[in-house]
Amino acid sequence: MSVRIGDRLPPPVLQLFGPAESERPEGQCFLLVTVDVDGCPRPCMLSVGDLCPLDDRRLRAAVWPGSRSTANLDSGRPALLTLAAPPDVFHVRLTPARLPDAPGSPLARFEFTVTGVDRDGHEGMPVTRPMWFAARPDRREDVLALWREQRRVLLH
Repeated sequence: MSVRIGDRLPPPVLQLFGPAESERPEGQCFLLVTVDVDGCPRPCMLSVGDLCPLDDRRLRAAVWPGSRSTANLDSGRPALLTLAAPPDVFHVRLTPARLPDAPGSPLARFEFTVTGVDRDGHEGMPVTRPMWFAARPDRREDVLALWREQRRVLLH
């Protein structure tokens, strides 16, 4: 059952974005859900290389321009970020704001304000693993280079 725990990212969520997590080309998939103008939910899969918490109330994301997710975020409609920090899942409600384009980057940048956080935990049936991705062996260094560039863009 989901329980509202406040309007700040809790420590287990912030730990998912630690330095060690962004220096290995595998990790958790984060699900960002936006809403189309007709009310249809639109999922967007993000990685630790696409998201960057600034503090416990704000985080930034880099998404592809021209995507439906970018259009939905540009509308200012709320978004939902779902992520697993075993043994729990957290649902983070967000208000998006578009940031200016970063020089030399094709990505759309957004800063989100956390408006609410729910913890979804099940006594006796904990979440043991999140959705996971891993770069192919021949792409590992490319993924890490991309993430470093995206982090630069997000913090610019």
